[in-house]
Amino acid sequence: MRRWFQALAIGVGLATAFASGANAQNPSSLDRILKEKKLRVTAEVTAPPFGMIDAKGQPDGSEVATARQLAKDLGVDVDFIQVTGPQRIPTLLSGRADIAISSLSMTIDRAKVVMFASPHGALSIVIAAPASVDIKDAKGMSGKRIGITRATLEEATVPKIAPPDARIVLFDDIAATIQALLSGQVDAAGFSAFTSKSVADRNPDKKLEDKFTVTTAYYAAALRPGDHDLLHFVNTWVALRTRDGTLGQIYEKYTGVKLVPLPPL
Repeated sequence: MRRWFQALAIGVGLATAFASGANAQNPSSLDRILKEKKLRVTAEVTAPPFGMIDAKGQPDGSEVATARQLAKDLGVDVDFIQVTGPQRIPTLLSGRADIAISSLSMTIDRAKVVMFASPHGALSIVIAAPASVDIKDAKGMSGKRIGITRATLEEATVPKIAPPDARIVLFDDIAATIQALLSGQVDAAGFSAFTSKSVADRNPDKKLEDKFTVTTAYYAAALRPGDHDLLHFVNTWVALRTRDGTLGQIYEKYTGVKLVPLPPL
C-alpha cells in the first residue's frame, strides 16, 4: 500500500501543478516535499501521550507516530520541528513546517487561519468516580464535589453542564486532581478518557469507572491556506489509514483507549 500512496502523491502533485500552471520555479508544497524527500512536521513534545521525549531524547507519542507513518507512506524522511502549544500554528504559517500534526483541536477560530484535514484523533472528556458514587449524567453531579484541573478542556466544559449546587473544586495540575479523587477529597473528577483509564488501571482497589462523557473534541493535521494538493493527499491518507485500522492502532497504543468514530470533514 505504501507504493500506492507514493503514486497517489505524485499524481496529486502533477495534477495540481497542471491545473494551477505551476512550474519548476513555483512548485506546489507536495511537489517540493516529494522532490526534497523531506516532510517537516511540528512536534509538541510537552503534551503526552500525543507528544513527548522518549528515553533516548527523541520525539515520541501518538502524533509523532502518526507523522512518521505519513512520511513513510509518502516515501520521504520526516523532520520534526519541536514547538510548544502556542507555537504550532505560527510555525506552520511561517513556513518552517509543512504540516502541523500536534493534537491540534479543530475550532472555528483556528479554521480562519489554517486548513484542517479530516480529523484523525479525538479527545473525550469524562466524569470519573468510584463505582459506589451514583452519577449517570450531568444531573447526577448535583450536591457533589467535582475535581477539575485548571486551564484544561475539562475546566472549559464541565462547569457549563454542572447543576448549580455542584461544587467545582479546581486544582493547579493533573497530579493534584488525581490525588484528590483517590483520597476522597472530591466525589468525582473530570479527566480525558485515557487519563481516567490510566488512573483506574493503576488503582484497581478504588474501583473507578467512567460515569458519562462530557464532550469529545476532534483534532486534525493543519496546513497553510492554499496548500490544496497536500490537503487532498492527507485527506485521502486519513480516510484509508482510518479504514484499515492503522490510525486506530497508533491511537490505542499511546492512549490505552479505542479511537471513537471520526466525523468526515
